[in-house]
Amino acid sequence: MMPLPTDAGSDALNENNKKSAEATIKIPFESAKRAEIIYRVLSVDKEPRRNFVQKELRLLGDQIEVHFIADQVKSLRTAITSFFGSLLLCTDTIKEFSPSTEAANNNAGTHTCANTT
Repeated sequence: MMPLPTDAGSDALNENNKKSAEATIKIPFESAKRAEIIYRVLSVDKEPRRNFVQKELRLLGDQIEVHFIADQVKSLRTAITSFFGSLLLCTDTIKEFSPSTEAANNNAGTHTCANTT
């Protein structure tokens, strides 16, 4: 039996009739500076060659856009979960170490000491 002709464009998108799974996520931040810091931290990690997921990060003002392409939905889900774990670590670290404007205003010029001896 002779194989049916295939469309070259569809072969490029899905090899052996496999459809790729894609997701695009846009994450807004309170400022462009905070988005840039998180973008710079997260863009350092490149996907390993053996990974079946492609990830592209873009900085758009006060937003980060992440586009995922995976060979399977399961791989896509795992990549997104991993990305959000890294994102939460970044945001928690920034909250922990960034000075609070309210605390800075209330305690300006004061110093407290627990040792009273």
